Amino acid sequence: MQSSESTLGALELVIGRVLRVGVATSSVCLAAGLILTLTGQPGSLARVALSSGLVILLATPGARVVISFVEYVRAGDWLFVVLTLTVLLALVASVIAAFWRV
Repeated sequence: MQSSESTLGALELVIGRVLRVGVATSSVCLAAGLILTLTGQPGSLARVALSSGLVILLATPGARVVISFVEYVRAGDWLFVVLTLTVLLALVASVIAAFWRV
C-alpha cells in the first residue's frame, strides 16, 4: 500500500506530464497551421491544424481533471473525489451548454 505522500507525488508527476504533452502537441499543431497559412497552402489543411491545436489546448485541463478524479478514486480520498467530480461535471455541463446553443 502506498502512503498518501507518495500517491500525491505520483499524481503530480502524471498531471505534469499530461499538461506538458498537451501544451506541446497543441503548440506543434498551431505552429503548423500558422506556417501553412503564411506559406499560402490550401486553407482547409491549415484550418484543420489550427482547429486541432485549439481543441487539444482546451481539452488539456479537462484531461487533468479526469486523471485527478481517477487517481483520487484509486487512493480512496473521497473528499477530493467529490470535489473533483463537481469540477468535472461543471466542465461537462459547460461543454454541453456551448454545443446546445450552436
